[in-house]
Amino acid sequence: MADLDRYAQPRRDAATLAARREALLDQLGWLEDEAAALAPLLAALPAWATDQAPMPGDLTAKEVFASIAATDRDVTTGWVERVQAEEAPELATPEPHGTEGANDRPLTDLLADLKGARAGLRQSFEAAPAAAWSRPLVLDGTPTDLYGLALAVVQRDAERLKELAYRLHEADLRPRTPADDLPRPPSA
Repeated sequence: MADLDRYAQPRRDAATLAARREALLDQLGWLEDEAAALAPLLAALPAWATDQAPMPGDLTAKEVFASIAATDRDVTTGWVERVQAEEAPELATPEPHGTEGANDRPLTDLLADLKGARAGLRQSFEAAPAAAWSRPLVLDGTPTDLYGLALAVVQRDAERLKELAYRLHEADLRPRTPADDLPRPPSA
């Protein structure tokens, strides 16, 4: 008979924690690679697809990239430092910020900024000693540790990029011609 209770809590032995750290660092670095891969794909889209939001209050694609970079640089890197310096710091995920002027910037610049900000964040996680990864913190009211913080960042990024991908997938991205605006005869 299998002892399912042994899976109730994640394993915390040194080898498992080292593998978990490595996997999370790899996932944090994924966004650096993704930013480079997205550049040629997004450059082929009409400008409105990256510069305009589908609904008031939504972020444009450019604003999403700028916000992730600003959060990595201005918030999350500081959180990693706080976890190492404070006892159980309480952290609250900020609203998207750093989006001012993003739509006026070239997409390549925004993606390069995103790549650089993420590289800096990943380096701050890498620099944290193994013992610091188990230090307690509270993220958005939920007790966790640096492992949980790294996972939350990865999940947040994945969710934002998934929403953006769905939005672009559902949009009619075909080039428009003047004939598209002409009335069409009724179908028989």
